[in-house]
Amino acid sequence: MTTKTRILRPGFRTITPYLLPPGPELVDFLKRAFDAEETERAEIAPGRFHAEVRIGDSMLMIGGGSGLKMPVCLLIYVPNVDDIRKRALSAGGVELEPIRDDYGDRFGCVQDPAGNQWVITTHLGGSYIRAGRNSVTVDLVAAGATRLIEFLKRAFNAEEIERYEWPQGLYASMKMGNSVVGVSESTNHNWMRPMPSMIYMYVPDCDALYEQALRSGAKSISPLGDQSYGDRHGGVEDAWGNQWYIASPLLS
Repeated sequence: MTTKTRILRPGFRTITPYLLPPGPELVDFLKRAFDAEETERAEIAPGRFHAEVRIGDSMLMIGGGSGLKMPVCLLIYVPNVDDIRKRALSAGGVELEPIRDDYGDRFGCVQDPAGNQWVITTHLGGSYIRAGRNSVTVDLVAAGATRLIEFLKRAFNAEEIERYEWPQGLYASMKMGNSVVGVSESTNHNWMRPMPSMIYMYVPDCDALYEQALRSGAKSISPLGDQSYGDRHGGVEDAWGNQWYIASPLLS
């Protein structure tokens, strides 16, 4: 009988967005705009690095200088959206949508220098963060959001907890493990476009979920394998171009 366990690093949950900026400038933007705390940085090769930052109760992974470009749409809950939006613009962001009140939130949208879109939000009821949510949430923007929702259910056992629909528009919230992921139709706003994203996904059994994702229509982009940094993972890509690195900590 083994006493080994899988130990998840502090701060990480099921879903962690992986951002791919051309250089280190994005980390500075996150610090200036959102008070991000850099918790780790490792040089991979000349001009390339892996960093991890904490914003509120959420973690982000950053792969700088890879040559890849996969901007992500992220919803961030903050105590005062008006103040944080000003800071994001002063730090080099570009306004996509002015602040307005809707659906019980006050929010405005900013694009950072690396092309990532930030829906900066303050919930208007009680706590500034909606119940059950975290500081940062990935929002998958796709053409054919309804089909993406069904894929997430089949591939990753996602649970739909919220949906809004209107002519030519759709937004849904999906519970995945101990995280929530948003799914937006790419026609929701005039600045939205399909944005394939890279996600690092911690699960109890990466082997089983990797195979389940393949059976659900994803294709393999990285075989399962043990990594030197303490995780076992395999990568799949869905029909919308989102890349999912399905990981479990190695037994220790």
